[in-house]
Amino acid sequence: MAVRRILTLASVCAVGAASASPRTDPTMGRAVFTGATMPHATSIGVDPAAIGLGAFDEVYVAFAGLLDQLHIDLERVDLSGAHSPGPRVRNIEPTPAAMLAFIYHLAGEAVTLGFEARTSPREAFPEDRSPLRYHTLGGGQRDWLASVGASIKVTNELFFGASLSHQNTFLRLRYARDTALENGTGPRGVTSDCGGAPCGLENPMATELYDVDVRSPALSTSNLRVNVGGLVQIVRDVWLGVGYHTPPGFAVQTELAGRVDVTRAPRDCAACEPVVGDAVVDIQFPASVDAELRARLPGQLDLHLGGRWEDLSRFSAYDVRLYGSTLPRNAIPEWTERPRGMHDAFAGWAGVEMVDTGKRPRTYGARVGFETSSVAAARTSPLTVAPMSYTLDLGAQWRTPYHLILQLSYGAQYFPTVNARDSAFDPLARIACIDSGFDYSTPACRSVRNGYAIPSAAGDYERIQHAVRFGLRYEFQ
Repeated sequence: MAVRRILTLASVCAVGAASASPRTDPTMGRAVFTGATMPHATSIGVDPAAIGLGAFDEVYVAFAGLLDQLHIDLERVDLSGAHSPGPRVRNIEPTPAAMLAFIYHLAGEAVTLGFEARTSPREAFPEDRSPLRYHTLGGGQRDWLASVGASIKVTNELFFGASLSHQNTFLRLRYARDTALENGTGPRGVTSDCGGAPCGLENPMATELYDVDVRSPALSTSNLRVNVGGLVQIVRDVWLGVGYHTPPGFAVQTELAGRVDVTRAPRDCAACEPVVGDAVVDIQFPASVDAELRARLPGQLDLHLGGRWEDLSRFSAYDVRLYGSTLPRNAIPEWTERPRGMHDAFAGWAGVEMVDTGKRPRTYGARVGFETSSVAAARTSPLTVAPMSYTLDLGAQWRTPYHLILQLSYGAQYFPTVNARDSAFDPLARIACIDSGFDYSTPACRSVRNGYAIPSAAGDYERIQHAVRFGLRYEFQ
């Protein structure tokens, strides 16, 4: 009966757990030594209930980093809709992260308190790659978090926990706009003059540059998010942990405010200095769930089955609003959708790790997993490359005689080549919408409204992500 219950729970974790979207930190939850049943400092955010399993007070310091490799073979699309081979882009974006945490067990050990301050790895967009300019010229998103949490031991087999986080979000969007395409086939449109020849699509003379730099308020209740979790021992040495994470502010959307710098297209205003205005970007951040089943195996080993679900269908676009008296009217759009086009995603992983008995000087572990896509092939763009992928995570721990523990984990995530030849990004849709007199009941105008009627993102995309976390734990024994 116990075996049947374990297998049933394992199936639930493998199927119902979730994904590493572009916003997921792969060094937490999925990484070796972390997870929803582990008394690791990262559990303050993953599953606060799990910190109650720890035996000692501790301080934890970690340094992490991501290295994102992106290979893109673009296809050009002309005004007839014909495809031709385009440029190849090879891009590598590194991004660091760090964390400081304290865990303290109150007298009687029924309550455990935790505090963390961390910056998550930045979701970095390809920098200054001209062939990608109408989708991204760089930037990215970084979150800084400070959290306090507690775990309450109800019985030796049951723990509940919660943590409150204040999240500050910094977002930078750099991209180009084709001002000839914006005017369709009419005056100043794709058939107008650009240096003695028709502009056509993606003409440098008609390229306008945008640099949007926004952030959340320094201190605000709209920055607050809650993590709640539970941990239960099903049978001896078999634990199930689940953590739920709200979006910031518990709101439908988050508002980031800042500024925009606009460099006018050469054909529109060659002698103009960059224009500075105000910017607001609205984002609908996702909620997520982490789950893990940990079961003891012979030979002082633990089996880990875990995963994550993210409500990424909320994260459909960056809603960009530009305003200010310095911005020329009827030349700079007041509202632009920068699509992400995501859908809900799931991930699962399984692995075996040596049990940290406190006496072994070295312990090791490994996990393998998968993640479903978080964006359809047709909506893939240089801004969002996230087809179904496969993960491998390795970890090693060294325990010194001085109560200092060193942990090193490495994770690789491979996104196989996805073909986006039938791209949802269709410049001809904007021309068709304008020619229809802006009939918003037509598919072409819906594409304009949702931000997809811009230069095509057709091509082949391949991505590899490397994640490293080096942690130091000091136990007060």
